Amino acid sequence: MSSPRYISLWFPYFGAERVQRIFKFEKNHKLAIIENNGNTQTLSSVSFGAHNSGLNIGQPLQDAKAICPELMTRVRSVKCELTFLHALCRWYTQFTPWVAADNYDGVILNIKGCAHLFGGEEGMLDLIVSRTETFGLTVTSGVADTVGGAWALARFTPKPTESYLKSNSIDQEARATRSRATKKIQIDDTKQQVTQLLKNNAIRIAPAGNTYNSLAKLPIASLRIENKIVTKLNQLGLKSVKDLLKQPRAPLARRFGPTLIARLDQALGHVPETISPITDKKHFGVRISFPEPIGLIEDIKNAIEKLLIRLCNKLKTAVLGFQELKIDLGFSNNETQSLLVSLACFTNDPERIFSVLLLKLDEIKPNFGIDIIRLEAINVGPITQSQSINNLDLHEKVIKNQNNVLKNLITRLGTKVGLDAIIRHIPAQSHIPEKSWQVLNAAWSNYDMKSWPTSNRNRPSFLWPPEALEVPKHSRLEDHFIWRKKLYQVKTKLGPERIAPEWWIEDNNWRSGVRDYWQVRCNDGEFLWLFYAHGAQLPGGWFCHGKFG
Repeated sequence: MSSPRYISLWFPYFGAERVQRIFKFEKNHKLAIIENNGNTQTLSSVSFGAHNSGLNIGQPLQDAKAICPELMTRVRSVKCELTFLHALCRWYTQFTPWVAADNYDGVILNIKGCAHLFGGEEGMLDLIVSRTETFGLTVTSGVADTVGGAWALARFTPKPTESYLKSNSIDQEARATRSRATKKIQIDDTKQQVTQLLKNNAIRIAPAGNTYNSLAKLPIASLRIENKIVTKLNQLGLKSVKDLLKQPRAPLARRFGPTLIARLDQALGHVPETISPITDKKHFGVRISFPEPIGLIEDIKNAIEKLLIRLCNKLKTAVLGFQELKIDLGFSNNETQSLLVSLACFTNDPERIFSVLLLKLDEIKPNFGIDIIRLEAINVGPITQSQSINNLDLHEKVIKNQNNVLKNLITRLGTKVGLDAIIRHIPAQSHIPEKSWQVLNAAWSNYDMKSWPTSNRNRPSFLWPPEALEVPKHSRLEDHFIWRKKLYQVKTKLGPERIAPEWWIEDNNWRSGVRDYWQVRCNDGEFLWLFYAHGAQLPGGWFCHGKFG
């Protein structure tokens, strides 16, 4: 069984060249992409021209401006860079289905069993590099048996043109010998050889089973380890991968951590390393175009209903449902309108969804007529068995299900007031009255109200922040008290029930100490929940905390 083979593609000027593509700048244009790093703006990417001017990634913007005053800058957009990189990954799937993004500036391809389709590894790599360069991207590449090996070759193999030009430059000779020096090759052969080297400049291939020899002379930084570890190793005289392999593994692991050994083993193939290929996010959308603009509400309803049935059939085939539906309307005057419908649960039932859509149709203003209607399922996810039961023609059983009825109600209310405005209470683990429940969004939470824990202690139906009573400041409850500037006569009272604060939590509302609660019924029918705070960090007294129903 043949060993896997990987291609690593590295785009050294990726962020800058993405912007250069948009604005059609020349390759030598001096451009830098900046990002905030603490209180300092630093360069996250530089163009080819800026790099040749002495600018590097990570350099402070002020220093870069001092070196290159004509530098043009743009603010970094990580989202746009990732979107562009993932688009490249999808494009590379024409060569192999196993393609993965490598950080923010690289791509990894597993080409096992694919290279022969393109004339071997060299032909395949030459095709990939040449086509990539047509996008205006600078790319270097490496091929090896391991991900780490290919990564190292793509980033740290010396360029053939650089070594060739340096070795044949008369400027490298001493002053006294320049006049007597002769070129190592004939001038006539220079152009042809440089052209050939430029053609193969980005191709670095480690023969199968020979990854060690290809990596041995590379610097230690090619092992994908932190810069501070590289610096320490260099200070010890360890410059290359070969130098590192000569050292005992145990002392290296103790001093520099297990990551160093793990990266070394991954690069040499002693420890397996795989890639996770990108997967296209499934898109569910349908559209319809009209030969003549429509404006009647009945025509709009019929069109949306037909589109909704088509969309739900796609989702049923994939055993999926959606929770958000986007409706895009294109008018004949080139204006657009978008409506967003949110549901309380994932569903693919067109009848149920259409009844909710009808509540949104009054927002459509087809002044000049509608040319295009498009429906797109935004939040797509799996549906439970109880939700998909409609697929078995048991729709009436679903309607009778109490849980679905509640979700339908939440959906219809949410269409008018917004799903975020509908809340529900669920029990919480606390003996403090105001902490005995949690408030959650009703649409995004699921709790069986029948499982609410029962208690033998009577609790009020309404709670509010404690309000002080006008009574003598002692622990005995009088026969009358004043609350909210009204005199109340005590008819019956039940208590006390002592509740202590949670000592492990600092709660400002309980700084008045332990409370003794009383259930007090007044002559006028009010049934109140009063307590006496014994005082602690704050003085105590009598307070009203709630009201029984």
